[in-house]
Amino acid sequence: MIFSITYIVSAKIRASSSSHPLDALYKKLSPKIKLAEDSVILRRLALHLKGTIPSPAELGDFAASDPEARAINYSINYLRDPGFAEYWGMKFASLFRDKTKTRKAPTGAFYKYLADSLHSNKSYDVLVTEMINSQGTLAENPATGFYIRDNADPLQVAEYVGRLFYAKRVGCARCHDHPFIKDFTRRDYYAVAAFFSQQFVQDWSFDADKFKGQDVAYVPRELEEHLPTADLKNLQDKNNEWYRENWNKWSEEERKSYQKKHELKYVTLYTQPKLGLRFPHTDDAPGGDLVRPKFLDGTEPKLKPGDDRRKVFSSWLTDKKNDRFRKVIINRIWTELMGWSFFTPLDDWNADTKLQGEEILNHLDQVFVKQEYRIKDLILYIVSSDAYARSYPVPNDPDPEDSVRYFASQRLNPDQLLNSLIKASNTLSLSGIWERKIIPLDDLGNLESIDLSGMGTVRTPKDQPKDIATAIEVERPAPYHSFLAVFGSGSRTDIDDDFSEITIEQVLTLLNGRVTGKIIWDFGGNDSFPKKKFDETKSMAKTMDHIYFTLLGRHIYKLEQDILIKKLTKPDNVYDREILQDLSWAILNSQEFLHVN
Repeated sequence: MIFSITYIVSAKIRASSSSHPLDALYKKLSPKIKLAEDSVILRRLALHLKGTIPSPAELGDFAASDPEARAINYSINYLRDPGFAEYWGMKFASLFRDKTKTRKAPTGAFYKYLADSLHSNKSYDVLVTEMINSQGTLAENPATGFYIRDNADPLQVAEYVGRLFYAKRVGCARCHDHPFIKDFTRRDYYAVAAFFSQQFVQDWSFDADKFKGQDVAYVPRELEEHLPTADLKNLQDKNNEWYRENWNKWSEEERKSYQKKHELKYVTLYTQPKLGLRFPHTDDAPGGDLVRPKFLDGTEPKLKPGDDRRKVFSSWLTDKKNDRFRKVIINRIWTELMGWSFFTPLDDWNADTKLQGEEILNHLDQVFVKQEYRIKDLILYIVSSDAYARSYPVPNDPDPEDSVRYFASQRLNPDQLLNSLIKASNTLSLSGIWERKIIPLDDLGNLESIDLSGMGTVRTPKDQPKDIATAIEVERPAPYHSFLAVFGSGSRTDIDDDFSEITIEQVLTLLNGRVTGKIIWDFGGNDSFPKKKFDETKSMAKTMDHIYFTLLGRHIYKLEQDILIKKLTKPDNVYDREILQDLSWAILNSQEFLHVN
């Protein structure tokens, strides 16, 4: 038995509020926005903030709560829930191309660092500074995952830092002067990379104290050429002396013992202040010199011998004068929540870029500074606005493709989809916990001081899990044969490389794949929520309504109910598991379930 489910519009609209400063600016850009139903807003919040649909208990509690306070209360609760840090930690991990499993490193260490940082509401500038200035091992200092991903290659790091934090694509200048950025030369590219030339990664056997107490810049042999000439000669002389007096005199067993003694348990990021980056020799340009560092905006720092150039770079990058650093991450967060961007591509803000809603971007930048760069505070500020709560287009609406005026329906991403399917098969419950109404903005439109520090423990990816309770527990990059990979979880070879294109394989996987099959097969069993609802009501009609409420966040419409009642082959007071299985299959394959609306 097959059912088809489509969008049906209700006229019940959420009450409006005009006190949010963001809304005043948004209505300049799009004055005719309408607000969606509150139940739609709750589902949107749950999917955006926790990566899953709300539970039936949340839906019921929300419906019974104060209409003026429930959206903000649930936003705060979701932001403090470990599920927020788990879901957004995975988004940041995709941005930074994290791989759950790395040779000689704890499983999921870098992801856990990112998720825990979000859970504690760590300031974004602090997070970035910690990563850029990191050293040591992933076990001791998981922020090093930012570099270990690329073996600390200064050229690779420079390219990703430019795109991630400054929205400037410098990669084309690796081999020649940049064809699209005026006056950005190949030497400028190497000048940016020079900030990251003092570090290197080792993962086998390395005696960092080999020349301890001596004025020797000790680095692996492949990096010796990037030392100043005098230091290079000194190191080579010391190495030759050490081999003459030690290695060459040792037996094979003594050599193995030395290597074993200095074998690294974990891959380790070291720094050497005297290391630089030599400009390559070419036929058409002079080279061989150590490049002087230069910031992404073309200015040069004043450096002293021995300075950690990464610290100089991170100080410049996160300085309050550098609004571009903030606006790049604001644009990413805004795009995720609102469905449109201030500029695109998200990693390329160049001289030809046309900004949309620049006044709003500037306003959010001011808010972000006032909130001391806290991601959760920025998200709360955005989702507490009417602009976020705007409705999706319905039949006969003018300009339905206008994503500024309407909330464009977003297809569930791989994590949202798998989490929601898991929730549909075994929903969790949450009881109401609020005693007071929260007013998020004061009379001047400033965000009140609300503690958004997380509660509870963040889950992390597991090593070859047999059973999972959330998509977060699946390693990344997701295995090729997994549900997440089928639905677009990326290979983590590039920044945020998940894809959203619909494929035939995805359609077939939802129709008759193992995940859907398992859910449908178990649906309606003795311990399931439909069976419990039927035992409580002794009504198939009420049970089917509860399924709609659970999976779609709304009650069944009369037209849908009339169709389903006609399909019943047994009396209303007789439990029919088969029809409930068919109904759940139809809903899980419907466009309404598969989208954020």
